[in-house]
Amino acid sequence: MPKRTAFRFYYAVPLIIAIIVSSTIFIPAFESGSNRIYDLFLHIKPAIEEDESILLLDIDDLAIAQVGTWPWSRSVVADGLILMSEFDADTVVFDIEYVDSSPLGIDSRYLQQDLPRRFDNEFIELNESISALFEALQQGFIPLNEAEEYVAELTGISDEVRGELLADVRQVARDNDRYLGSAFRFFGNAWATVNMLPNEVELVRVTEELKEEVRTRIPIENTLPSADYTPGLDAPAVQPTILTILRGAAGAGFPNVVVDEDGVRRRIDLISRYSDAYYGQLVMAPILAKMGNPQVRLSPGNIEIKSDTQLVSIPLDDEGRMLINWPPKSFEESFRHLSYNQIVVHQKLEEQIVYNLEIMHDAGYLDFHLTDAPVWDLHQYALLLRDELIAQGETGPIDQAAKREYVEIRKLFFEGLGSLVNGETEAAIVSEIERILASPDLETDQAAEYAAIRDEVSASFAALKTDTDRILEIRQVLRDELQDAFIIIGHTGISTTDIGVNPFEKEYMNVGTHAAVANTIFQQDFLDELSPFLALGVAVALTFLLAFIIKGLNPLGSILVGLLFIAGVFGASLGLFLLQGWYLPMLPPLLMLGLTFLTIWAIKFLITEGEKSFLRSAFSHYLSADVIKQIVDDPERLNLGGEKKELTAIFTDIKGFSTISEQLDPTELVKLLNQYLTAMSDTILDLRGTIDKYEGDAIIAFFGAPIEFRDHAKRACQSAVIMKRLERELNKRFLQEGTSPAPLLTRVGINTGEMVVGNMGTQQKMDYTIMGNSVNLAARLEGVNKQYGTWVLMSEHTQAAAGPQFLTRKLDRVRVVGINQPVRLYELIEEQDRVDSNLLEAVDTFHEGLELFEAREWSKSERNFRSVLRFLPGDGPSEFFLERIKKFKKTPPNANWDGVYSLTLK
Repeated sequence: MPKRTAFRFYYAVPLIIAIIVSSTIFIPAFESGSNRIYDLFLHIKPAIEEDESILLLDIDDLAIAQVGTWPWSRSVVADGLILMSEFDADTVVFDIEYVDSSPLGIDSRYLQQDLPRRFDNEFIELNESISALFEALQQGFIPLNEAEEYVAELTGISDEVRGELLADVRQVARDNDRYLGSAFRFFGNAWATVNMLPNEVELVRVTEELKEEVRTRIPIENTLPSADYTPGLDAPAVQPTILTILRGAAGAGFPNVVVDEDGVRRRIDLISRYSDAYYGQLVMAPILAKMGNPQVRLSPGNIEIKSDTQLVSIPLDDEGRMLINWPPKSFEESFRHLSYNQIVVHQKLEEQIVYNLEIMHDAGYLDFHLTDAPVWDLHQYALLLRDELIAQGETGPIDQAAKREYVEIRKLFFEGLGSLVNGETEAAIVSEIERILASPDLETDQAAEYAAIRDEVSASFAALKTDTDRILEIRQVLRDELQDAFIIIGHTGISTTDIGVNPFEKEYMNVGTHAAVANTIFQQDFLDELSPFLALGVAVALTFLLAFIIKGLNPLGSILVGLLFIAGVFGASLGLFLLQGWYLPMLPPLLMLGLTFLTIWAIKFLITEGEKSFLRSAFSHYLSADVIKQIVDDPERLNLGGEKKELTAIFTDIKGFSTISEQLDPTELVKLLNQYLTAMSDTILDLRGTIDKYEGDAIIAFFGAPIEFRDHAKRACQSAVIMKRLERELNKRFLQEGTSPAPLLTRVGINTGEMVVGNMGTQQKMDYTIMGNSVNLAARLEGVNKQYGTWVLMSEHTQAAAGPQFLTRKLDRVRVVGINQPVRLYELIEEQDRVDSNLLEAVDTFHEGLELFEAREWSKSERNFRSVLRFLPGDGPSEFFLERIKKFKKTPPNANWDGVYSLTLK
């Protein structure tokens, strides 16, 4: 390509790429890619601090199991709100939608306590009146001719009692919606939901009265929208909490969430508009109320909250949404959590305690509790106050002074309970019973009755103490967790479908979204996504600059500069995000820069790298990847010749493979051999060894060239022990599948020493191989395994170089065929950390035997080798030396015998 043409083409490349990238920047797939980079930045960014006031009150499986079903009767939630008011909780936000009316419920306390007591009292009085009438007739105080008048009067009383009891029975049915609305007022700062609908289709019909309530009482106060401000969520219709409950709430926020195209929740609408008024997100509305309903300035790209004491500026993206600064944790690990089960159990325990207290009160036991504030009276008074406050809350605001008194009375009640069960009351009652039992005038049946009462007292106090201790523990937990807490209540049980995805978790309960939104605002640790058009402008400028710089560079230089540009842009953007929380959409510059330098590099590659491509293609069929790389980097290596290096050679061969091959047809044999050689070769290559060649079932390989490793002996030994482990797995599979008629058992020889390595052959055909005496020794050692009954033999040079991490067994000093210099042999057994104590003891015993053998102590050494056989039945080296001892006992070696053994077989 002419230089001027190439020069023009280099500048046409960034122009074409810029046009392509710019035209696709707003398609969903492009946005998804940019979002993924944003998620990566979030993972790198230090975790946002979590505001300690935020508490997720989870309606979890434990709580649901305790109540028995979901959805719950609204009375359960109402009771919980009333209880929470005792512990100075700051705010309660419901991520539960009450958009339709619920059926009438049962007032369980009234049914189980008040109504039975009312029946008892009325019937006691009626029975007493009947008994009095008959007694008067019997005694003659009332003449029979006048009895009719009294009977008529008694009938009237009976009818009156019947009517009153029927009226009381009707009170068992309770409007739980009114009760929950009253509980909202009772708590005082509880927030409901008002869903913003994207169209005018209402899931549940909304009355005009309810819409008016939403329009007049729920909007954010003190909003100042700019003329060009448009909220991200402009709702034509709403689906609010039902009027009965909403009127009791401090306000409401919309729980609508935003899901990006890839299904991940990264941002949220904080403000929505309905009927020309502005509404806050589920936690935004109570946060503004918590700040004293400050001035809220709304403008594109920003929400400014200004109060007398602080100024909060919240950046918004191009669609008017806030980026959520998520904690990088699972739902369970992020923020404080409290199971609603604690509240439910508290309610159940309290019902049981009150039931037992009433029995004890009726029995007179509580009269022995000497205190200025009797526990039963405190309970009854608190109950009266509660009922009055709930009744107030059904129609309007509640008396705050009466509420404070209620909370204080409840506190005194539970303190009194603790005093009752942990004080002297039980002892006083029992003492009095014991005094009566000690009386000599007491009849036997009376004594039995008092003894039964004594046992009943102890049982009653034990049961009451158990329940009281448990409820006081729960109250301490509730006090610790709820005080000053910003509470968000949501359903988190296994049956919920309200689960989403955030940048850190694939499953994150969506109630946690609102906690993350609140935390982002409380911490004022905001993230700001810069305009994609800004990113596009930066990308275009950097792309042309890159093209200008690399046009005169070689392909490698082009890659390095291109990568440097990408790394620089990535690093600068990441730094901006980490330091300022500003995210510059990264995909446009990364794509433009990457495509530009890759395209230009490809052009240069096609022009200047053709020769190297040819070399790779030509030699890839018979040279290893490492050798090809060296030849491509330095073509002079194609010349014949080698160099001396210390390397480790390894030879392998399968025992009796000829016998196995005779039992298989050629196709089966090739299949078996290929599977075996692939597994064994991969083991060598994984440890960066070089395969020299294959000779039938044998593998010849070496470590330390062409890539130099100082630990080549260690790598060779590792490959050998791994091959033996792998052999067991292969044989199990081969025998199960019928691939081989017998196990494949591999013998291995390893030697370390000076060898010649390089290209051997002719200019037309060459091979990268090794040669020399050290290579020959490795080959001989593979065969010597047969004589010693071993599987892996190595020389003393390899044993010394491999290091102490392998368990080895010292054998003879030998002269092998063709090599005169004696060498000590070692059996390579396994890596040290994979052997047991029995094997270590066997090797130590063998070494003692070998020393005795070389000292000509034949009988002593024989005992050692036989001892080894008890540890390792059939041990080849032990049997080998026992056979030699047997021969030496008959025909001792020469007096000048130096312990060197000449091996005559290859």
